Amino acid sequence: QGQLAFSGGGSSVSSTEPAMQDASPVASWQWYAAVDGQQYIFWTCISLNVCFVFSAVILFLGVEAPYGRYNQAESKDKSNVIMRALSSVDVPAKAAWIIQECPTLLWAAWCFVFADPACRASWGNCLVLLCFVAHYVNRTIIYPLRTRGSKPIPMPVMLMAFAFCFLNGYIQCCSLMRYLVVQVGDFTTIVGIALWATGLYLNMDSDRILRNLRGSGETGYKIPYGGLFEYVSGANFCAEILEWTGFAIATGFSIAGVTFAFCTFCNIGPRAVSHHRWYLQKFENYPKHRKALIPLIW
Repeated sequence: QGQLAFSGGGSSVSSTEPAMQDASPVASWQWYAAVDGQQYIFWTCISLNVCFVFSAVILFLGVEAPYGRYNQAESKDKSNVIMRALSSVDVPAKAAWIIQECPTLLWAAWCFVFADPACRASWGNCLVLLCFVAHYVNRTIIYPLRTRGSKPIPMPVMLMAFAFCFLNGYIQCCSLMRYLVVQVGDFTTIVGIALWATGLYLNMDSDRILRNLRGSGETGYKIPYGGLFEYVSGANFCAEILEWTGFAIATGFSIAGVTFAFCTFCNIGPRAVSHHRWYLQKFENYPKHRKALIPLIW
């Protein structure tokens, strides 16, 4: 894989540079008819999209994923049999975050070491992969170690997150380091990375605001103010969706990049709506002008 033969004039020449028609990000939408590795990525993307559509429908109907503020004793007692089973075994939040997110960094390292030479030589590919790695260094290492007072995460929820990070790490890193060539000077690359960087900043700023709501030894919840929270209840979710939308654009709208953005929306979009409803029910003085997920709109 990555060794492509071109023939002409009765002779064949081996090349490590992918043929451009195969290396175009948009061409990844036709990988269902490509070589084995590309087919695996294509059908993994399709499977993830289908699963997350069903997940979004369930979550938008009002079922709350049992972690964080929805993984408390009183919530468990009121939940149905399925939710009680999912919440039966808890993992400390710091450990759960590190375990469930780590496959992304392992895939990034593996795929970079064994990358196709043309992909690794592309500044565009390396910059987009760096965006992916930067986010997950924060989410796998920095974020868990800085959290305080976080609720434990149910084992099944952690394992599902691990499975997604494993599959998503595979499709993103293998696409970028084996099969795609992203041109660093393309409009989509520049705009996408700019949007990704904006989303990352807003995401980390939202995490900072939430983290500082509690003083030393404090528990419970307060109304967050500042940053994107002035406009939406799910500021961190809005920022992360912006981040991966930018990433998808930066990949040239590859099937892997678009899948990541779509699955992110399906997963945390409904959670932002649940948070908004929860804030309105819990706090009588909650700002009425705030939206759930999209500033001024929704």
